[in-house]
Amino acid sequence: MPDDVISGKLSFKEKFKKFWSNPKNRKITIISIIGIIILSLATGFYFIFKPDIGGNLSLDVDKEEAKEQLYPSLLDGTMISKEDANRHPLGIIVENHVDSRPQSGLSAASVVYEAIAEGGITRFLALYAPRGAEKVGPVRSARTYYVDWIRELNGYFAHVGGNYDALQKIKADGILDLDQFVNSAAYWRDRSRKVSSEHTMYTSTSKLYETATNKKYTTDNTFISYKFKTEPDLESRPESQSVFINFGNASYNVKYVYNKEKNSYLREMAGKAHVDIENNTQIEAKNIIIQLINRRSTVTAINENGWIFDLVGSGDASIFIDGKEIKATWKKENDTSRTRYYDKSSGTEIEFNPGTFWIETIHPGLSYKVE
Repeated sequence: MPDDVISGKLSFKEKFKKFWSNPKNRKITIISIIGIIILSLATGFYFIFKPDIGGNLSLDVDKEEAKEQLYPSLLDGTMISKEDANRHPLGIIVENHVDSRPQSGLSAASVVYEAIAEGGITRFLALYAPRGAEKVGPVRSARTYYVDWIRELNGYFAHVGGNYDALQKIKADGILDLDQFVNSAAYWRDRSRKVSSEHTMYTSTSKLYETATNKKYTTDNTFISYKFKTEPDLESRPESQSVFINFGNASYNVKYVYNKEKNSYLREMAGKAHVDIENNTQIEAKNIIIQLINRRSTVTAINENGWIFDLVGSGDASIFIDGKEIKATWKKENDTSRTRYYDKSSGTEIEFNPGTFWIETIHPGLSYKVE
């Protein structure tokens, strides 16, 4: 009996030969094998190149994550893109005459200095870096103490002229100047509010940065950043605090009202909310510094009355942060160093909250009250 016949039945080998001899069976088998191969290859490629959901990130996701990595701003400590965090500071003189209100762009500033100019009218130096504004103003003229403050950062300085002493100081100190008189393309007048001409000059941070680039001004930052800390939990914050600053004129008096949920201070001026007209939001500060300075009257070489602020040395200050007041001392070693603030009781340098600073400079004839 043949080896491939067992118990009267065909063996597997005989069955396969019989099956394969049929052309239709061969065709079906070949097509099936090809299909299995294609399916196997497709499955392999899927598992090799599929997005890794819930596990390790894919290459594309890694690249996207790297783009979104945040860094602390040198100027105000807020977390932002690396480019914005390291952007060179830009200072703009913004006026505060009653006809200039509401101003544009102040809510985007990282640091704002407020000081009395002539006639009891306060004026601002608004500093930008991590954030910008497409309309800032009205822009007005410089004074020597604003030059001193921008010099601490070696920042770009935008203004519309200035008194004689300020313009001389800008040249002598090598300020990275963006005066409107020389750089008019970065400025424009907005006469829509029907006020006198001196209250109509505006600029934008993008135009000013472009001008600074064209002038080949440095982009390096050599100033020392303030120290920053983590904000306290909601439960440990006080319910309320208000700070009233008497600038000697009801139209310029300032009040800050602490907001527990935001852990920031909402700014009021002349008895009502101080609003940025560009976004219709109330201006607020994470950190308020009231700095007591001495000042002396002066007359420029062309008979302009003005003030000299004694900004080098040390003096008293009060820091308002987290709904609390810290009695402090300010210190500035020389003309180019940055003003720093120290806890009067412990002697340690103040750690601030990341976010906006408002630095209020008052002389001994002015006062503030805390409630």
